[in-house]
Amino acid sequence: MEYKEIPLDKIYVSKANVRTRQIETGVEELAENIRRIGLLHPPIVFKTGDKYELIVGQRRYLACKKLGWSKIPALVTRPLDEARIRVMSLSEGIHRRALPHADLIDAIEALYMKYGTPKIIAQELGVSEITIRNWLPLSLAPDPIRQMIREKKIKLTDARRALAAGGDDEEKIVEIAKYMAKMTVPEKRRLVDIAKEAPQESAENLIEEAKKPHVETILKIHLTPKYAKALSGASKDLGLDREDVAKTAVIDWLSMRGFVPSE
Repeated sequence: MEYKEIPLDKIYVSKANVRTRQIETGVEELAENIRRIGLLHPPIVFKTGDKYELIVGQRRYLACKKLGWSKIPALVTRPLDEARIRVMSLSEGIHRRALPHADLIDAIEALYMKYGTPKIIAQELGVSEITIRNWLPLSLAPDPIRQMIREKKIKLTDARRALAAGGDDEEKIVEIAKYMAKMTVPEKRRLVDIAKEAPQESAENLIEEAKKPHVETILKIHLTPKYAKALSGASKDLGLDREDVAKTAVIDWLSMRGFVPSE
């Protein structure tokens, strides 16, 4: 392959690209990420006449267009048939390996020490803010929360929920944490969900809304022992219930894959 900069107006997206639904979902966030740290993975194209057909990296191409770039660095390969293009496009979308959990936690902590807020880290990594809060070590929690944990006034799982629901407002986090013991598990989970949708709401309003009846979908998942053990390990490391870990994983996967409609 040849690496070169190509004018964006010379590029068009291959009809064989496998991503055809909700293409624009998350492109704004991706554009902001590229603006911050640059384009780490160039798209792949091949030349056809005086144009270039894009076969891998459609969303990166669209993000760079949103940034107003006139050119984009790309890898130029030999012309490929439609079947081969589809294989490359699909492979690029599904064969991504995550960091080992310990490395991930270390990286999140380092980013937190640099940026000081989960919101910016979430924007940098393209995941939800609540996910970042779940990954943050509890050693970074506000002093009153750590004190409550030491005195066993709050469970680790509830401390996580309070951090996720309270955002950057320490007073709000502490108020939610103090009320956690009086709530049922479904109410606690609803509180976090509601806080994600309405982060501006007060702790009192969030708690009141969480205690109201809500319609929920309960999903039963069958896991082999290998993955059941992995889920239990993640639950222990993160200080979250297994159900909360699985729920977060499903929500993030659906969001990153473009199945969740844009607001």
